[in-house]
Amino acid sequence: MFIKNNQDTTSDEMLTLIYTLRNYNNQYDLSNITNLSSSQKLYYEIDENTYNKLKNIKGVKGFYTYTYSAVNKEGTWKIENLITSNKKTDSNQLKSPNSLEMQIVSKTKSNKKPQIIIDRDVNGNVTNEKTELPKNNLNVRLTVDKNIEDKIKETLKEDKYKNFSQIGVILMEAGTGNIKAMVQKDDSQPNINLGAATNHGFFPGSIFKIIVEEAGLDRKTLNLNDKFTCRGLYENEKEKHGTLTPEQALIVSCNDVFGQIGNKVGFNNFYDNAKSQGLLEKTLGLECEKEGAFEVKNPKYSDGSLASAAFGQNIRITPIEAISISNTVVNGGVYVKPKILDSYVDDNNKEMEKLESNSHPVIEKSTASILKNQMMEVVKQGTGKEAYIDGMDIGGKTGSTQRVEVSKSSAKAEEHSDGWFTGFFKFKEKYYSMVVLVKDIDKDKDSGGITAAPVFKDVVSKLIIQ
Repeated sequence: MFIKNNQDTTSDEMLTLIYTLRNYNNQYDLSNITNLSSSQKLYYEIDENTYNKLKNIKGVKGFYTYTYSAVNKEGTWKIENLITSNKKTDSNQLKSPNSLEMQIVSKTKSNKKPQIIIDRDVNGNVTNEKTELPKNNLNVRLTVDKNIEDKIKETLKEDKYKNFSQIGVILMEAGTGNIKAMVQKDDSQPNINLGAATNHGFFPGSIFKIIVEEAGLDRKTLNLNDKFTCRGLYENEKEKHGTLTPEQALIVSCNDVFGQIGNKVGFNNFYDNAKSQGLLEKTLGLECEKEGAFEVKNPKYSDGSLASAAFGQNIRITPIEAISISNTVVNGGVYVKPKILDSYVDDNNKEMEKLESNSHPVIEKSTASILKNQMMEVVKQGTGKEAYIDGMDIGGKTGSTQRVEVSKSSAKAEEHSDGWFTGFFKFKEKYYSMVVLVKDIDKDKDSGGITAAPVFKDVVSKLIIQ
């Protein structure tokens, strides 16, 4: 059909087309093409220089040039790719109707694509060409800042972190809940920040101690002057911490003392506190996102399960849930739900529908102030010293965990250890919260303070000098 339609085309025009394409790529040889059906189209991807040469060829019928913007699909588990796909990552099935992705699909289902309108004369020659843009499209604007994400990605790719196969980082504006970055080191692996491909996420370890102490202080079952003696039940004999107050126990991250604090506070109290801060439900509503859960439904004092839950070993949460631990503290006791959708906009980026933040108070302002000061001391003199930046309003809590997972390939139980840091910092009169999870650290020599805290510091340092 192409040849038939160009029987009257001058040889110069046709040869210019053939040679220009062939000079760019010798596989693009129109002279060797045969047996195309009347409706079949061939597409050739070319560079800008070749495009500029070809668009000036006017006499060849059935041949068109155009530019387009491709979606970057590098990294299946990158958040931007997850949120724009209506198919499950591990299958070709549609995602759940109530997932965030399908809500976006429903909202934008009437959108139209830009079209190129071509007018021809009776001989098939192109006489006019114009681009027709849709006027009433509804588009999604995310809260993330690509420049910030790129800087975090650069940090995670640095040589000092080469031994860690996966690191997740989430950065959020404290007051609004707007996620400015959600990044992981390797986007070919299931999204660590959402707990994808896990059973309810990861053990939070000692970052959960903040939740327990808050619950005790708020409900008056714990006093700042209470003293507990570390017996070495959960530490090595050489690591006995002596007699500690709750603040001292948080700074040195004593598991034994926090096991005792958990027994004193009571499971229902710190369970309710965790639930009120979104630790036991999906945060963003994405299809692959997991919700946290206690592995022991009714932890008991008698078998030690209550004590171990108090220092984060009988509960699983995801990093997107964990960021609210530090965020609630720095927000004066107000839980602000993280969000990644900013608004729906038209093609000119004009806001058509603004998506507001959801928030509610969960702990007393005085309790939040106490925990904020304690978290700042953790960074100044405790387990989080590797996150300290001189002159900055900065605080946080480390966590180190051990977990056992059943390998899908071998069906054998495998031991894993992870490092956490959840914290806050103040930059240009605004507070930000950040959580870092380093997966599969060396359980014998590494900890959250050695692995995740330095990532936190490096990210903050890179952002404040941008």
